[in-house]
Amino acid sequence: MAGHDTSRVLRYDASPAGANAQVSKNASLPNRISIFSRTRVLRARLHAVIIDRYLVREVLATLFGVVAVLLLILLSVRLVRLFAEAAAGNLPVDVILIALGLKSIANLVFILPLALYLAVLLTLIRLHKDSEMAALAACGVGAGRILRPLTWLGLVFAVLTGALGLYVGPWAENQNEKLVALYQESRDVQGVIAGRFIELKGEAGAVYVERFDEDLGEYRNVFFQSQGERGQVIVSSLSAYQRIDERTGDRYLVLENGQRYEGRPGAPDFAIVEFDRHGIRIERKPPREVTFRLKATPTVDLLRSGAASDVAELQWRVSPMLLCLVLTWIAVPLGRTSPRQGHYLRVGIAILIYIVYSNMLNVSRAWLEDDNIPQYVGLWWVHLCMGALALVLFAQQFGWRALRLGRVR
Repeated sequence: MAGHDTSRVLRYDASPAGANAQVSKNASLPNRISIFSRTRVLRARLHAVIIDRYLVREVLATLFGVVAVLLLILLSVRLVRLFAEAAAGNLPVDVILIALGLKSIANLVFILPLALYLAVLLTLIRLHKDSEMAALAACGVGAGRILRPLTWLGLVFAVLTGALGLYVGPWAENQNEKLVALYQESRDVQGVIAGRFIELKGEAGAVYVERFDEDLGEYRNVFFQSQGERGQVIVSSLSAYQRIDERTGDRYLVLENGQRYEGRPGAPDFAIVEFDRHGIRIERKPPREVTFRLKATPTVDLLRSGAASDVAELQWRVSPMLLCLVLTWIAVPLGRTSPRQGHYLRVGIAILIYIVYSNMLNVSRAWLEDDNIPQYVGLWWVHLCMGALALVLFAQQFGWRALRLGRVR
């Protein structure tokens, strides 16, 4: 009985055309593998870019809120101090806002590192709380991969704070010092505040002005008191203005339409004199060069100087740049929490670390100014210690292998 052969017969075409077709099929296989590998690499890079942008966007959104809160606190404290100085006659009222703006610019260099530190910490805490970090870890995104975009963000803020600390901040302090010095030079007359007694050094007396007419540039209802040869001298006038003698350079307060009372009332030598104009010489101060504090000294001058105080100020201005990086690295392990774990404890620990960090910098700066430590040690040892602390915290939370940036967890 003839059976049917169900086996398949493989035929090989030995013709040249068949051989070329077989070789072509075998040659296209590596090309397909190569295209597939490139597609996987491009897709992985695209996912990495998306993750980086997401992390940076979340940190920046939190950063703006933290900066706003810190600036509001700073402006409130600074505004109270400026009002106190204006009330004491040390600062004119019309320059309070200018001084507030200059001081805010100068202090912004220390706000940005702290704001970045808290923004990274709060963002990572929220991502852990919402289990987003767990989802990223399940996709192979480890702590080292998270650290990369945050480090780049810290570098950007380091450059920004460097520009503020080395150039913009000293310029703002310099302008503020000039503003205060200019006012101190002319406060004897121009610093007279309506409704207050102001002491005049030149005549060893005091002047009181009821109001100031800005349109005419004159003082109204002026009262002046001093001690003369025959006793107390009291002068009152309806108006007054200031004048500078071109020959001597002395500055005078010229009172118009008033009376001068000299001596003790009831005494034989008591005199009352009415006048149309009466000049009161104010002490002429010799021109002097304005001396600035170290914080207002340009960075170029600090670089040229080898004094311990100048070196300490220079290293102090560079410190915010390192603060941005070190605090960012510290915030990453501190931000690792579980959804059920308390979050305020982490924030408290982070604030405590920042306080210790800043106090160590202040102490080290004082030591450097007093030549108690070498200049090459300076403030750098503080940053090295806190950088080592960041490595220890990172290794404790994620392990040393997670420090390999770009490797999955």
